[in-house]
Amino acid sequence: MTVPAAILIPYHLHTIETAAQARNAEDHNRLVEILSVILSEPLWQITPEIANISSEVVYSDPRVATIEVITLPDRKEFIKNDTRKQTQKGPFTSMEREIKHGGQVIGQVRLTLAEDLLQESLASDFRRYVTTAVLSLILAIIFILVVLQWRLVQPVRILMGESDRLANGELNDPIALNREDELGHLATSLEATRQALQRSFRELEIKNQQLLEYSGTLESKVRQRTQELETALTNVNSAQAELARVERMAALGSMVAGVAHELNTPLGNCLLVASTLEEETRYLVKMVEEGKMRRSDLTRYAATALDSTKLLLRGLQQSAHLVGDFKQVAVDQSSAQRRQFALLVMLQELTALLHSSLRKTPYTLELNIPADIQLDSYPGLLGQVFTNLVNNAVAHGLEGQEEGHMCCTAEKQDEQVMIVFEDNGKGIPADIINRIFEPFFTTKFGQGGSGLGLSITFNIISNVLGGSIHASSVVGVGTRFEIKLPLIAPGEPEPSNPLLSKR
Repeated sequence: MTVPAAILIPYHLHTIETAAQARNAEDHNRLVEILSVILSEPLWQITPEIANISSEVVYSDPRVATIEVITLPDRKEFIKNDTRKQTQKGPFTSMEREIKHGGQVIGQVRLTLAEDLLQESLASDFRRYVTTAVLSLILAIIFILVVLQWRLVQPVRILMGESDRLANGELNDPIALNREDELGHLATSLEATRQALQRSFRELEIKNQQLLEYSGTLESKVRQRTQELETALTNVNSAQAELARVERMAALGSMVAGVAHELNTPLGNCLLVASTLEEETRYLVKMVEEGKMRRSDLTRYAATALDSTKLLLRGLQQSAHLVGDFKQVAVDQSSAQRRQFALLVMLQELTALLHSSLRKTPYTLELNIPADIQLDSYPGLLGQVFTNLVNNAVAHGLEGQEEGHMCCTAEKQDEQVMIVFEDNGKGIPADIINRIFEPFFTTKFGQGGSGLGLSITFNIISNVLGGSIHASSVVGVGTRFEIKLPLIAPGEPEPSNPLLSKR
């Protein structure tokens, strides 16, 4: 209401002022016309006294400031009445008219009006109109507030109280508001809500009573099912422990077979050289006994003995080195012994043992590891992780390919080392890559796969070596395993089998 009033009041006042100024202009024009008529005869007869008397009719208007009459064409002043102008404030407006007599212009009259009375009238109208508008606005606001308080505020407060009562759960007293408007409909809706809540609470009480009756039976069933689950879990853990032991023994047996195959070549060469040296020695002894030995025979025997000795030493050193690596790896594989070791040396020793089995396949294994990475950890368990990754790549990733490549790289990162093992095999589909570390999960179940290789790998890395492993793969491109390990393993190994600890 205030905004329309603030817009309409100036507009209305402007309308009043415009109308008053128009009326004032009309009066000014009319008075000038009267003067030009009544002064025609006195000006013609040149009687200023009669002209003054005639002009008094117009000068009696309090708005008139001055009346000036001049003769034409000499433009001499005929009469001038301006005594009132000194007491008026203005502003002043003047209007001129020609005075004619018999069609001849004989003079000119100028009438000046003061707008004092007009401004006072407009100010009075403005005060009266603004006072009326403000009083009307105040009365209208008071009336509206009274009506709102009576018709809206009090009923809304009543409904708010009823709503608070419903929120507090007091549902026994009905809600009634005898009105036919929207508030009455709202009260009817609240009453329907109260009745619905009351019915729902009654149903809930019945359900709660039934639940209390069933709770005793449910607790006993839960205990029974819990015991059955604990028994099943114990059996599963036992089976997992046995399968893990078999897996470790099978891996160690495969390694022994590979080492035996590798030892066969240098030892066979040594046996052949020793047999040749034995025959040459017998021939030399025979020549000595018969007295037929010549200097050339002795020289030939010495050369043969020297070459044989070199071959024997080379073969025996190769066998001794292979046996030494096998002893170290076998000790590490069969125990959780913690020691300091160079990552490159440990993996080179393990790669040498795996070479016998990889030589039968079209696959290659590459190590790209800095020589300065030193770990204080468990080389046997880390070797088992490496062996499992290689076997998994050969059995699953590279299977059926005419050629394949595996690569293991490492990089030191502050107090950790990042080991990356990747192959260019067929890859792992996206729907199963998140399950490869689950126990007993394998895509070759019943074909020699136990599903424990990567599960054991995950548990060793997570629970013993204190690291993490992440697998990513692109089908048709290959698989990548990222292993992050601390340079110093956390604490001592648990006395129980770490492979069976929960993830």
